[in-house]
Amino acid sequence: MPEYVSRLAVLQSQFKKREVLVEKPDSEFPELFVTIPDEWPHVKLAPLYDVHFGHHLHASTTFLRHIDWLEKEPYTLVWNGGDLIENSIIGSPGIFSQKTIPQEQQDGAVEIVAPFQHKLLFSIPGNHEARTMRQTGFDLAKQFAENLQVPYFPDYCFCTIRWRGNRFRICAHHGTGAAQTPGGQRNAARKDLPWVGGADLFWTGHLHQPMVDLIYRSDFDQETGEMVTRQSFAIISPSYLQYFGGYGAAKRLSPGVIGLVPVTLQEDGRMDATLHAKGKRL
Repeated sequence: MPEYVSRLAVLQSQFKKREVLVEKPDSEFPELFVTIPDEWPHVKLAPLYDVHFGHHLHASTTFLRHIDWLEKEPYTLVWNGGDLIENSIIGSPGIFSQKTIPQEQQDGAVEIVAPFQHKLLFSIPGNHEARTMRQTGFDLAKQFAENLQVPYFPDYCFCTIRWRGNRFRICAHHGTGAAQTPGGQRNAARKDLPWVGGADLFWTGHLHQPMVDLIYRSDFDQETGEMVTRQSFAIISPSYLQYFGGYGAAKRLSPGVIGLVPVTLQEDGRMDATLHAKGKRL
């Protein structure tokens, strides 16, 4: 038996039991339903976007610290938002900026995520994983999801979280475009608002520029017909890619912040997003 198959089998045998119920219905839409025990005092969402594992500027110290937090933090759920690995192939910009070949990046990412696989809800691809799909027809991102035994969606995931009588609805996508201005980035984050009704969290990454945009929205109570307020968040997650000495600095793209954006779901329907502005105040 090949060594990598044996190692994968060992990792899969060590997966912890899920506390949440994840159901992928037979639907024309990329839907997912997650039922969380009412015993949980709150629900924290902390997805990983734009990790770029394998890039020579990957912020490994911060990433591993956050991974340790994800493993130990109770009542926390994760999804892979794409560009988990660098995956530079022939014809890609920055093919010599990666420290290891894509296969080793893929294997390493599976090993890193495996300890909290039970918290991983789903996986979607980014533009870096899509490089292999375009060139060969092999879906690297789908293989990653299958290795970790989690639902995979090739573009969007509409995930409904059921908990304590609430329905928190997520519209997740990796993100697209190259917006550099704050206005352009805000528009990119809101791109799905006109056609995705009733979502509470519009969540993307890709731009490496963190943003949490609070949006006023109204909806109708499906039982009474009365109008209700249903405020939403449009979120762009940051990345784990450092700036100077890389493609972004060479092209004078704006530097991004390192890390992730957690959102805590509360019993009364409130959603609390957290951003940290780090640094000494001298």
